[in-house]
Amino acid sequence: MTLNRQLILKSLSANIFLNLINCFALTYNLNHFKIKIRIVCPAYVIIFFLLLTFTHVWAADTADTVSSAETDVTFEPGETDSDAENDAWEEEDSWDDEWDEGDTIADPLEPVNRLFFHFNDKLYYWVLKPVAKGYSFIVPEDMQIPVSNFFDNLRGPARAVSSLLQGQVKDSSAEVTRFVLNSTVGVVGFGDFAKDVLDLRSTREDTGQALGYWGAGGGFYIMWPFLGPSNVRDSIGMVGDAYLHPFRYLGFSWKEIIAARAFEKVNQTALTMGDYELFTETALDPYTAVKDAYHQHRNGLIKE
Repeated sequence: MTLNRQLILKSLSANIFLNLINCFALTYNLNHFKIKIRIVCPAYVIIFFLLLTFTHVWAADTADTVSSAETDVTFEPGETDSDAENDAWEEEDSWDDEWDEGDTIADPLEPVNRLFFHFNDKLYYWVLKPVAKGYSFIVPEDMQIPVSNFFDNLRGPARAVSSLLQGQVKDSSAEVTRFVLNSTVGVVGFGDFAKDVLDLRSTREDTGQALGYWGAGGGFYIMWPFLGPSNVRDSIGMVGDAYLHPFRYLGFSWKEIIAARAFEKVNQTALTMGDYELFTETALDPYTAVKDAYHQHRNGLIKE
């Protein structure tokens, strides 16, 4: 990556966060004039990213042009092919070093994060797992899967917007199509008609991935109580996903949303019973294993 391209991406990343902050501040002020925050703020975020999309495409094209021009090989007087080859190997080593640096994530809050990891771990074993076992005894797996489909379908709008913000127009339109079909023919999302009949699969995008696409780094690691592992970027992304969730526009209160999220978590745990135990009990340090797995998983999604 050339210096010009790095400066462009850093500038765009900074503009993202500054404009998001201004967006929320402006929305707060407008709320005093009886304009509902849950409608205005998402609109500002979407419009901002749409405008930024065209800016980034232009910047990327410009940077690629400069980069391609800089890749032309020129030989200084007295320089041989062997010298040029050595320079190429050194450049490749520098790329390897840069790649290795991306395999870890800063963890300045490790003492607090470990405390919350221990809290979440006990919450799983003492509360969530017993409840999920009782739930599985009453509700068979054939009914748990439609419930999982229902909650997954509700994330369709967030995935569609996230795909669009990354310039993936085809994936965005596919998510819109999935949401419409599954919400109607699929009986409000309990059936995955789009996948089962049309083989139209979900993109698994979210706002955090959109921020990562625009160059926003993960920042540092955060272990949220109840919510689990995250980082600075993905925590901001969770707020964006929440504002794009249909529950926000159907008049549901926060208590009802939390209750629905808890029910979804129980259903998800019932479907994946044993996976968490297998992963943590075979690790020398479960906290580090979860942190590294989360970081690598999120980086993999962003690079797809």
